[in-house]
Amino acid sequence: MPLTVLFYIFMTVTILEISYFCFAVYSIRSMPLQLKKSNTAISLILYTKNQAELIKTQLPVFLKQKHKNFEIVLINDASSDDTLEIMKRFQNENSKIKVIDVKNIEAFWGSKKYALTLAIKAASHERLVISSIDHKPNSTGWLQHIASALKEKSFIIGLRKYTSKNTLFYRFFNFRELVKSCTLSKMGIVYGGTSANVSYTKTLFYSASGFAKHMQLPFGETKLFANEVSKLSNTAICLQHDSGVTQLHKPKFGTWLKEQVEEDLILRHSRKLVLLSNRFLFLCRLVFYILAVVLMIISEPETKPLVIILLSGRFAIQYICYGIIANKLKELKLIIALPFLDLWSLILQFVIFISGFKSKQPHWN
Repeated sequence: MPLTVLFYIFMTVTILEISYFCFAVYSIRSMPLQLKKSNTAISLILYTKNQAELIKTQLPVFLKQKHKNFEIVLINDASSDDTLEIMKRFQNENSKIKVIDVKNIEAFWGSKKYALTLAIKAASHERLVISSIDHKPNSTGWLQHIASALKEKSFIIGLRKYTSKNTLFYRFFNFRELVKSCTLSKMGIVYGGTSANVSYTKTLFYSASGFAKHMQLPFGETKLFANEVSKLSNTAICLQHDSGVTQLHKPKFGTWLKEQVEEDLILRHSRKLVLLSNRFLFLCRLVFYILAVVLMIISEPETKPLVIILLSGRFAIQYICYGIIANKLKELKLIIALPFLDLWSLILQFVIFISGFKSKQPHWN
C-alpha cells in the first residue's frame, strides 16, 4: 500500500479521534452541576452474597442517608456464611429494612437476575435504586439526588468510581468507559450503567418483562436491560460526585480482567448500533497507534513533520479535553500519565476482545 494512502488513513482517524474528544467534552460539560433533592418514596435494593462482614460495616452507612422516605431491600443470594443471620438482626432493629432470602432453584441456579427480580417484586415503592453492599455512597444526599432525577426520567445511570487506593490504571479504564458511555448517549446511542448505581421504575422494569429476554445469560443485568429500555427521552446520566458511589476494595487483576471480558460479552448481546459504535471507536484508536509507529519509521522526510504535527495535536487535544472532564469528575490525577495509560488500556482492550471469543459464559460467584 503506498505511503500516501497510509498517511491519509492516519490523518482521517486522527481527525475522528479529535472530534470524539471535543464532543466528549461538550457532552459531559452540558450535564448540570447543581444537584436537586427529592424525598419521593424510593426502594434501595442491595445485593449481597457471602458478605457478612461487609454488611456489619456498610449497612449502617447506607442507613445514614438523609432521604426521609426510603426502604432497604436486602438480598441474601443463597449465602453460605452468616449473611442471613446478620441481615435479620438489622431487620429486627430497623423498620426500613426488608430481607429477601433467595434459595437456589434448578431453573435459575446462581442467577443474580433471578435474585434481583424477587427483590424488585418485593419492593414497596415504584422508584428503585440498585446498588451493592461492597460500595459506599459518596454523600448522605445520594438517594435524594437519585430520587430527584427519577422524577423526571425513568432510567438513571449513576456515577461509580474506584477508591483512590486503586491503581491509576483501574481508575483510568473506568474513566474512559464512562466518557465513552456519556458521549455515545448524547448521540442517542444509550447504553451503559452498573448494578452498583442504577435506578429505574417498576413500570419500566415490567414493561420489558424484566430480565426475561436475557435471563439465560449469567451477566449483564444492568447493561442488557438498559439495552432494551433506555433511550435519550427516558434516560439521564448523573455524573456529580454526590450522586455517585465508590467501590470499597481493589479487585485482583484476574478478577478485574474477568469482569471486563464479561463486559465485552455483554456488548456482543447488545443492539447492533451499540456494538458497532464501540467497535468503531476501538478500531480508530488501534489504527491511530499502529500507523503512528509505522509512519514515523518508514515515511519520507517531507511527510514526517506532518505526522508529528498530527500526532502531537491529537495528544494535546486529548490532554485538554480529558483534563476538563477529569476536573469535573474530580479525577484530575488520571491525566498525569495519559499517553501511557491510553496505550496500555488499548492493549488490554485488545486482549479482552480476543479473550471474549475464547471465553465460556462466566457465572456469578
